[in-house]
Amino acid sequence: MTELLWPTDVSGRLSELLAAAFTGVRFQIVPLAAYEITTLDVAWTDGPSLQEVDEVALDFVLRAHLDSWGTPCKLRIDRISKRRMMSPSVEERLLKVLASEMGMDAGQVDMEMVHPLPPVLGSVRYSAEKGTVREFLDMLFEATSFADAELNAAEPDAGGREPGGLLCRCTLCA
Repeated sequence: MTELLWPTDVSGRLSELLAAAFTGVRFQIVPLAAYEITTLDVAWTDGPSLQEVDEVALDFVLRAHLDSWGTPCKLRIDRISKRRMMSPSVEERLLKVLASEMGMDAGQVDMEMVHPLPPVLGSVRYSAEKGTVREFLDMLFEATSFADAELNAAEPDAGGREPGGLLCRCTLCA
């Protein structure tokens, strides 16, 4: 009989790996096992994009599967679900960026009114020609990756960027 590597062990290792890869971001990883299907549920606020976490997590699981191949200790992770939440401070900052791009004041933005696509979202994949500010905010958040230092910035950085601006490591800002 083969021995299984418990999902809690794997989730602990993945938590350590993600914490090392994305310093300052707090990840919550919950292993779920039901009906012979094992899922790791990964959740965090702000920080890296879904794609960045996906790359690290899938690489980890693939390597763990390959490392356990042919040994009595088997690993089976069927799925990794990811959930990234936006903090109110990041929402406010991204809303300011959107309002500026749309030639509006952030305090006067109607979240449900349909507008043409702002220039800052022109390079985002699967973008529509028009949408609501709420939809644009979600698109901008998904395309943006924040470092911990950027989330806590209160003064302009060495490059002169204001803390209310779009501070990130994403392709939109490169």
